Amino acid sequence: MSWFENIIRRARLRTLTEGQVQKARAEALDDDAKDDAERFQDYGFAANPVEGQGLVINAGGHTIVLRMDRLAERPQLAEYEVSVWHKEGHRVTLKAGKLVQVDCDELVINAANRVAINTAQLDVAATGGAAFTTPELQASAKLTAPTIEAGVSLKVQGKEMHQHKHGGVDIGNDQSGPPV
Repeated sequence: MSWFENIIRRARLRTLTEGQVQKARAEALDDDAKDDAERFQDYGFAANPVEGQGLVINAGGHTIVLRMDRLAERPQLAEYEVSVWHKEGHRVTLKAGKLVQVDCDELVINAANRVAINTAQLDVAATGGAAFTTPELQASAKLTAPTIEAGVSLKVQGKEMHQHKHGGVDIGNDQSGPPV
């Protein structure tokens, strides 16, 4: 093997440590392991996969990690799809047709001022599951809307509104319900 063939090669990367620049142990050959191989990442993207496979370059006595992956957990994607993923299976995938798909067990959005959803149709479905038997949609804030429609049932403070009737109604200008 010439010196040039040995500059860039595949390596097993282990014991990745966080820091200003991440560092890993690069094991390219049985008798050639380098500690403190530097792993630079593009601005705005950060990951700490702990260990995996990748490419390293050896130049001037330094070993630098060019790419690092975890091949066993990497999702299989359709043509042109892009995914940010985790080894446990949750991920965000950009798909054809301008579709963004989020797959996870729990989604938390922290917004200090506002969350805005601008769309022609918003569908929310609580499908239930092993953790609970009755699907629930909970809100802990004031709901403001010009119209609220319910397809089957609407309860307000525990009272069913569908075909809700009042007794003791007087004829004329009198009103039923609480005084105005």
